Amino acid sequence: MAMVNQRTLGRTGLAVSEVGLGALELGRNWRSWDSTGDRWRPDEAGAAELLHTALDNGCNFIDTAAAYHRSEERIGAALETRRDEYVLATKFGEWCYEKEDGSDWSEYDYSAEAARKFLAESLRKLRTDTIDLWQIHSGSPEQVEDKELLGALQEAKAAGTVRYLGLSCGEDGAIAAIESGVFDTIQISYSLLDQHMESRVLPLALAHGVGVIIKDPLAGGRLVAAPESFPAEHREWHVGIQDRLRAILPDGMTLAELALRFVLSHPAVSTVIAGTRKSAHLLANLRAADGQGLPADLLEKARESVAG
Repeated sequence: MAMVNQRTLGRTGLAVSEVGLGALELGRNWRSWDSTGDRWRPDEAGAAELLHTALDNGCNFIDTAAAYHRSEERIGAALETRRDEYVLATKFGEWCYEKEDGSDWSEYDYSAEAARKFLAESLRKLRTDTIDLWQIHSGSPEQVEDKELLGALQEAKAAGTVRYLGLSCGEDGAIAAIESGVFDTIQISYSLLDQHMESRVLPLALAHGVGVIIKDPLAGGRLVAAPESFPAEHREWHVGIQDRLRAILPDGMTLAELALRFVLSHPAVSTVIAGTRKSAHLLANLRAADGQGLPADLLEKARESVAG
């Protein structure tokens, strides 16, 4: 496999692989538009295999969260002896509880007291003394402006248990985080089907040296899902987009690779996290991490294809 290219995560100076591993499916049962009924988390051996496959093949950025059930514990158990080989990012603010049938529900707590509890639990589960990037999960301007919460974050940073701070958020939260000067990174949704972050957020992050982590590059699976996965009222629209994108694919390139390369073509983007539970999917995703992005003509054709 070709060498995985790295980029600098904004002003943190951390070198991260262009494609990272989103570890939601590693520990939490999850279904999306491309669900085939086989969306349950892997067993312990499968989780460990996926994590080691990531590191062995140059994927050095792993993003998890307290809300991802067993994800933090599995990362800690599998990679305890390889801690210096990857950049570890986790998130706090969401407590997620699992029912006996595997479904779950969430509660949110962004208080300073809760943040300290989240941090202690994450450090324990991840079997580490330091988290490279600690992010507020599904944050908003309200959290960015909470002086007590920010005090707890800065306290953790000063103590060395956290190196850098980030916010996983929507547009308003991203702008507030960038302009605050407190947050080193933002984690936002951006894809061929959702390009609105290009207008304000991405240029602002680039100008301020804030690292940009992209989640949901496949638009919840809609860019690659089988036709039968879509509700009848949406099927024709989504399948039409997929067909137009397939028509412009270079030989050997998949829709998923095109989608990842589109995101990586923006100069503000530091890394894109692609969630999976399967090593084969991870290895396929890493093909896009060669530092090339998309050539200008193909980039324009891709935009035209989703515009209709």
